[in-house]
Amino acid sequence: MIFMSFQRQRGLSLVELMVAMALSLLLMLGVVQIFLSSKQTYNTNNALSRVQENGRFAMQLIAPDIRNAGYKGQCLGEPNNLLDTADDMFSLSDPVEGWEGSKNEQHAHLVGKNRLAGTDSIFVKFAAGAGNFNGDTSNATSNPNLGVSETSTGIPAGTITLVSDALGCDIFQNTNNEQASVLQQSGGNVKPGNKGKDAGGNYWSHEYTSEMEILTLQNLLFYVRDNGERPPSLVRSRLTVAGTEAKFISEELVEGIQDMQIRYGITNGINKQVLEYRDADKVTNWENVASARIELLVVSSDTNVTQEQQTVRFNGQDVAIDNRRLAQVFTSTIGIRNRLP
Repeated sequence: MIFMSFQRQRGLSLVELMVAMALSLLLMLGVVQIFLSSKQTYNTNNALSRVQENGRFAMQLIAPDIRNAGYKGQCLGEPNNLLDTADDMFSLSDPVEGWEGSKNEQHAHLVGKNRLAGTDSIFVKFAAGAGNFNGDTSNATSNPNLGVSETSTGIPAGTITLVSDALGCDIFQNTNNEQASVLQQSGGNVKPGNKGKDAGGNYWSHEYTSEMEILTLQNLLFYVRDNGERPPSLVRSRLTVAGTEAKFISEELVEGIQDMQIRYGITNGINKQVLEYRDADKVTNWENVASARIELLVVSSDTNVTQEQQTVRFNGQDVAIDNRRLAQVFTSTIGIRNRLP
């Protein structure tokens, strides 16, 4: 008979333990590497999505307002101004104007707004709002108020208002509330059969007894604001009037707009064909501006989302993006409808 001797396993040798630990470390390093790579890819894709969303959103906010610059409804001529002020803010003259970032000149209402140095800004004016109404048959030049057949105008008291039809238009300050069916202008009593404005009161340019448009005056100023520690943002400053007080209210639209550069399409004033594009400080007559070419440099809010510092081509120059942020350039050419052929 053959006897076999079995020896019980008493543990691992030092060599076997070191080999096992080395294999475990290699496996862990691989898992960590995959995790870090996946996280970096996720951060980059998320930053890219946000940048693209912010860029498109910024353009969608700017484009309609520039496109409508100078709009005054059905009116073809200059509005009859019934306001008690000669301030250009309360008229539709000079409906588009811009300022070059490299210059010290800027809109008066930009002072103290922390405009980011080197960025351009643009100011537009137009009438927009309520829409079409049917005028009351009693509306006449001798009546200081305008009635509508609808139950309410929807125009709050204090609003600078433009009423327009194919025969002409008038601009005034409505003193009635938005629930009223009558627009009421400020000022004294009127004299029958007169037009214009004198010490006796305010007079409509003509009778509004059929279909008319009731619009509100829009004064909008777009610029890039320096936000200090966080990325700069696109801001819209909007003129509001309540009673006798008029002021600009700033509204932050989109974060991450690092730069905005604008060039203006110049026509010859005859056939309204754009001949060239110029910077704001090279525009000699803003009445000949028929379009605006806007270039936005949009950066991500998050840092360290790219493998290395990114460099993009913006406004004809190579721009280095700090803190390994992701950046993208958006460009759009916007025609001003009222000045196109």
